[in-house]
Amino acid sequence: MNEARFLSACEKIVGKSYERTTVGLLSEKTLHAVLKEYFEAEHDFHEVKVGSFYADILRGDEIVEIQTRSLGSLRKKLDAFLKDYTVTVVHPIPYEKNLIWLDGESGEAAPARRVGRRGSFYDAGRELWYLSDYLLHPRLRICLLLIDMDEYRFLGRKGSKKYGTERFDRIPTALRAELVLEDKKDFYALLPERLPSPFTAKEFRKAVKGGPKTAPALLSVLMRLGIVVRTGKKGNAYLYEKA
Repeated sequence: MNEARFLSACEKIVGKSYERTTVGLLSEKTLHAVLKEYFEAEHDFHEVKVGSFYADILRGDEIVEIQTRSLGSLRKKLDAFLKDYTVTVVHPIPYEKNLIWLDGESGEAAPARRVGRRGSFYDAGRELWYLSDYLLHPRLRICLLLIDMDEYRFLGRKGSKKYGTERFDRIPTALRAELVLEDKKDFYALLPERLPSPFTAKEFRKAVKGGPKTAPALLSVLMRLGIVVRTGKKGNAYLYEKA
């Protein structure tokens, strides 16, 4: 983790025009571009064709793929890339997020408003579940980043904040933490420390403090990796322990 380099990447990208090649949707362009700049400042290594796909960054025998959306969409790329390359998958997680609403007609921006709780590495549980079959591949690394960001959204129909809204862009403002998952021992960092032994799924969900699908997916990943084992039942609830 290099905060100075991250801020330098933000200064180079945020608010400036840059050429879109095969970078994803408009709604993700700034965050994606900043992370590419952060991981590789030399643009000759960006957007390199490898077989039928484009790698975000290709340096020698190493590929860096930045995925700001679902990790599940990377599976076909991973099948192709992991045959010949070491692959680092970078996945940003909002830590502190400010929401700014935009009027689609006037372009006027409402004052920024802090939304949601602070993010954590546990929030990657559902995304890691999509890559369960790949997580212990010897050529794969997962890099999780906690990032402060401003999210710009267009108001929906008749100024609605619920119906017909559209995310325009996400602007990263600070890098808070980084977690690299390279082999099995690294995934123990995703097991909350203050868990009883044994613990139930409900107790795990309380410790993770994520959305309704986050904790079950993360628990499933940890069981699949052999970090957590099911040891019995207490009433109708299964009991789990750290392996």
